[in-house]
Amino acid sequence: MDPLAAIRDTFFQECEEQLAELESGLLAMEAGDTDSETINAVFRAVHSIKGGAGAFSLDALVRFAHVFETALDEMRSGRLAPSQDALKVMLRASDVLADHVRAARDDGAVDEAHTAALAEELKALGPDGGADADEGSEDDWGDFEFKPMSVDAPDEPAPMVGGGWRVAFKPRADLYAKANETALLLRELGRLGAIEVECDASALPSLADIDPEAAYLAWTVTLTSDADETSVREVFEFVDGDCELEITGLQTDVGGGAGPDAGDAPEQVPGGDLDISALLARAQAAADSRPSSPAEAIPEPVPAEPVAAAPAIASAPVATATAAEPASPDGQGQPRKSEAGATIRVDLERVDRLIDLVGELVINQAMLSQRVMEAGFARASGVAMGLDELEQLTREIQDSVMAIRAQPVKSVFQRMPRLVREVGAMTGKPVRLVTEGEGTEVDKTVIERLADPLTHMIRNAIDHGLESPEKRAAAGKAAEGVVRLSAAHRSGRIVIEVADDGGGINRERVKSIAVERGLIAADAPLSDEEIDNLIFMPGFSTASEVSDISGRGVGMDVVKRSIQALGGRIAISSRPGKGSTFTMSLPLTLAVLDGMVVSVAGQTLVAPITAIVESLQPKASDVHSLGGHSRVIMIRDTYIPLIDVGMALNYRATPMDATQGVALLIEGEGGARAALLVDAIQGQRQVVIKSLEANYRQVPGVAAATILGDGRVALILDIDTIVAVSRGADSVRAEKRLAAAG
Repeated sequence: MDPLAAIRDTFFQECEEQLAELESGLLAMEAGDTDSETINAVFRAVHSIKGGAGAFSLDALVRFAHVFETALDEMRSGRLAPSQDALKVMLRASDVLADHVRAARDDGAVDEAHTAALAEELKALGPDGGADADEGSEDDWGDFEFKPMSVDAPDEPAPMVGGGWRVAFKPRADLYAKANETALLLRELGRLGAIEVECDASALPSLADIDPEAAYLAWTVTLTSDADETSVREVFEFVDGDCELEITGLQTDVGGGAGPDAGDAPEQVPGGDLDISALLARAQAAADSRPSSPAEAIPEPVPAEPVAAAPAIASAPVATATAAEPASPDGQGQPRKSEAGATIRVDLERVDRLIDLVGELVINQAMLSQRVMEAGFARASGVAMGLDELEQLTREIQDSVMAIRAQPVKSVFQRMPRLVREVGAMTGKPVRLVTEGEGTEVDKTVIERLADPLTHMIRNAIDHGLESPEKRAAAGKAAEGVVRLSAAHRSGRIVIEVADDGGGINRERVKSIAVERGLIAADAPLSDEEIDNLIFMPGFSTASEVSDISGRGVGMDVVKRSIQALGGRIAISSRPGKGSTFTMSLPLTLAVLDGMVVSVAGQTLVAPITAIVESLQPKASDVHSLGGHSRVIMIRDTYIPLIDVGMALNYRATPMDATQGVALLIEGEGGARAALLVDAIQGQRQVVIKSLEANYRQVPGVAAATILGDGRVALILDIDTIVAVSRGADSVRAEKRLAAAG
């Protein structure tokens, strides 16, 4: 693979992370979190994207990012207030910046007219109404140049009080090749306190020998500030590795002599911008005053090293945003351990291979343990104790490896605010998105396939679920609708909910549309739950006309098929006038499962232990028949359905005697309880989940499979499906009996 292509791929991966941080930061600011740390994080995200894009000559991306960065710089300097109007413009700018990144990655195109219009809006946010560093480019918003900030120096330097830092900074050529600027770095130091700057031009060659892409100047900055060393190093975090940097502490008194000599006083701007022009002039003078050799002609005036970014070099490596390691407090130069956790990028195939191998290790460890038990070794023997330790280590290894594959759903949830803004604007409905459980971890394969179903469901919630502002006001609701997106772990599964506070499902209209389109018979007796589920039928839509959002009847049926393809289920809960909740339940497709191994009609099955409340031996007096094969069991004065697992899975045709088996009291996702009747319990065991659908096909009532210690395959029960199927079968039998009696 081309090394440059690999670096480019890494750059775009980092861009996705920076874009996510940018949007989350802007949303936090919109919610009122406008502290300097949040604003700086947003600024750094845009600056990182611009710096990396410059290394690959992505001019359109760099141009827009520069305008965006300039507006953010105004905000973090306090010259632009983080008002709601300004933040709305910046949120739209983050969307356009994301479009530019994807267009650069995929060799696509962006709407230049829209980009130019939004760039003008960003420029207009400035205190001068858009006359920023881009002035002079009247015909093309993108033709900009980096210009050093210049202000009048104060009449006399401010006295140095208390402690501070001496910063020795020497850029390398790569720093300018990545579109970074010395002027901006020095200006950022000036924000921390009073600064005195010296420019070392001793390395400047003659004009004939100068390399336009090299770096010759070095800078020494004396900073008087109460800022800590970490704050000083944060100024240089984007140029780490592209410069030589040394930071040492200093302590001076008012009027003391720790500063430069009085006859060589550098320009000083306490807490303000830096007069770069004066510094460059002094560098010029130093170069001109350097004596030349007798054989060398008097050189022409040497142009000072430009503060503007050098032309981008396509082969330059991508800049990273890793902070420099600060020196140790004892001054010995030993780096401190970085507080931020280090990360590496690993191909997904390698992780999958590692997970498969660890799964095989767990299976072989279980087989070995069973062989030792069958051989008759005592529990206290050295071999048995060693196997116990091996089992613990194997489990820890497996947990750690599975955690590598798991990722928080935040990466998917962060895509939804933009969708909500767009759909809300298209429908004319003010909408607020509330997210919960963003840290809930899901297997990466599930995350990758969640985006489309969530997109359909949120669009449906806004377009169909939420009423217009006028109708909400008439119903006594706030004009702004609320869509809630949440994720949580329940009963060993991942449950994601999309809820709205709209008008709920109009069941009469849903049923009439289904009849009109021939999806159901006009006289079909349907419960409320069955009517709600009609919206998942192919071709069903309640929209009166086709629009950019809905009306084609290809929305919710796609959602249902996508969830079922993941081995999951989707359910609806709706209350008229209050809103609707769509609940997606997804299995852990690649996970370790703690299960209860049971026997049913000569078969070995595994029940997820997270769903089991307790186990008990049924008594004849507690079991009651409801006719046919339907039975209930009384547990602590409460009647609970008793389901024969053998009959539910067609292992036997007649129900077993309940007193001869064991009842497992289970609790489903909705809180409903049932009792599963099995022949016997073999024990509790950790098992490795193997996809049954990938190796065979989907089987109702079975979630997955596993390999036991004796090498046999055991099925893992899908408890909620078993309960639902059993109740459905009982209802059908009851209807047949009523029909026969009538």
